Amino acid sequence: MVPSGTGTETRPLTPPTAEEAFAEAWQGLERLDQSLTPERKFRVVLFGSARVPEDDPVYGDCYQLGKAIGQHRIGGVTGGGPSLMTAFNKGIVEGWAGQPEAYSHGVCIKQINRDEAPNVFLRQAYYHRLILTRLHQFVRLGHWGAIILAEKGGYGSDLEKALIHQLLQFRQMDVPLIAIGPMWKARKAWEKAWIIDQNLAEPHDLDYMQCVPKAMDALPIILEAHARYKAKKAAG
Repeated sequence: MVPSGTGTETRPLTPPTAEEAFAEAWQGLERLDQSLTPERKFRVVLFGSARVPEDDPVYGDCYQLGKAIGQHRIGGVTGGGPSLMTAFNKGIVEGWAGQPEAYSHGVCIKQINRDEAPNVFLRQAYYHRLILTRLHQFVRLGHWGAIILAEKGGYGSDLEKALIHQLLQFRQMDVPLIAIGPMWKARKAWEKAWIIDQNLAEPHDLDYMQCVPKAMDALPIILEAHARYKAKKAAG
């Protein structure tokens, strides 16, 4: 209520609608994003399923790739949950030989994974209740690094892939998007048939996603990107 002590008529304040409040919050986020450059640190973000058992070869592949990345003193980021995320975070930590500076972070979502606790191989866990804000943090953490799509991924991985792919298409990111295994190769063929061949995007847009057959095939691409990052950082 507006005070009436000065003769002003008392009247109720109209609260913003949900859409108005959301628009204001999102505009604030965009202003913040434009004024604060993401921390210039090379990190590898892995998107993969929370439902793959430990005895699945893909689990071991994610662990081995994470370990190889960690041995090159490169940090890793996942959704912080179980399965392929745990495998990759574990590999990162062990690749760093358990050193405390090992960068193994998780961007966790509270409603996903049936309220399971973050995996034990995280040096830091971030918590989100909204998928939208979680996606935004993935983008900021991976802005200078590389993105991996694990060989097995569900709807979450598919959403994350679509976001990164369009950011690359709009040149709001410039990182490798590396997709492992036959699932993503088939997805790329579908995109060619139903997006590129239908003139719904430019032919070169298809190539933002690089498909490789096995997890360790991603390592040379990551190391090449890391070398470019170090050269640019050294040049200022």
